[in-house]
Amino acid sequence: MAEEILSAEELDALLSTVDETGPGRRQKQKRIQEYDFVRPNKLSGEQLRSLQRMHESIAQSLTMSLSTYLRINLEVNIVSLGELTFDVFRNSLPNPTVINILSIDPLPERAISTIDMKLAFSLLDRMLGGPGKPPDKMRPLTPLEQGLIDNVTRRFEEQIASGWSELTTFKPTVETREMDPQFVQVIPSSEMVLVSTFSLSAPGELEPGEMCICIPFISLDGVLTRLGNSFRFASMKRDQTEAQGRYLRRVVDRTSLTLTTTLGTTTLSIGEVMDLKPGDVLVMDQRVGTQARGEVSGHLRVLGSPGKLGRKAAFLVEDVLPDGREPL
Repeated sequence: MAEEILSAEELDALLSTVDETGPGRRQKQKRIQEYDFVRPNKLSGEQLRSLQRMHESIAQSLTMSLSTYLRINLEVNIVSLGELTFDVFRNSLPNPTVINILSIDPLPERAISTIDMKLAFSLLDRMLGGPGKPPDKMRPLTPLEQGLIDNVTRRFEEQIASGWSELTTFKPTVETREMDPQFVQVIPSSEMVLVSTFSLSAPGELEPGEMCICIPFISLDGVLTRLGNSFRFASMKRDQTEAQGRYLRRVVDRTSLTLTTTLGTTTLSIGEVMDLKPGDVLVMDQRVGTQARGEVSGHLRVLGSPGKLGRKAAFLVEDVLPDGREPL
């Protein structure tokens, strides 16, 4: 037993080992960060945040523009923004995909906009009066279908150019269209590109999907250096332009609201309702000559008289109540 007792030196050595490796002691760990010397990152964290804010503003403009055109409550959000090699971006696209190859004069090189096929067919079904459902099996678009989708992609590309106008001005013009991503060879495979992906959704009216814009970094040389705090504050302080004011007025003018008119009211018991039959006459609570009420979204807005215009029922507006208050 005596031989199993540790000496003082052995005990100190054991305790020092426990102190160095025990659970209560923090071990210093070196932080290792990967860095690709062949394809270094083009964007700093501050530049990426500024681009994110800019594309959030583009998403809001797209929501307004496409909702007005499609006449649905559409929501557009920026879901991803980052730098990739063109080869990685191209390989991420399914076959088929609606692909527009764009010239972006006066900037060099070409850009690419895409829309996934399920969303494209959902938009087509909606524009042609359907419920906005895509077919079960995807296929390339016909020339007629491509022409209809161009009306959507053109608005998408115009809003992208408008959003970038704070940094640089360019005009996107479609040069060619493709359905198979492997046939798109306009950008070298190893070239770094900026890819912005937007999601489009309208629950109950449209199948959700994504639209992308891909711009080579070589086209943005000298542009991205202006990103930062000065760009952010300049964007926050900018005033509404005359063109933006006209656009907002045009959107408001084209917005549809439902006007509901009430000709009269009365109170019936359940028994009286059950005994109703064709030819019965109901006495209204309103006197003859009383103005009928017109409500917009449940708020009293106008007073007038019912009538006919041709073969349709009509309502003659006689008084307008700007603040929706009850008439005297």
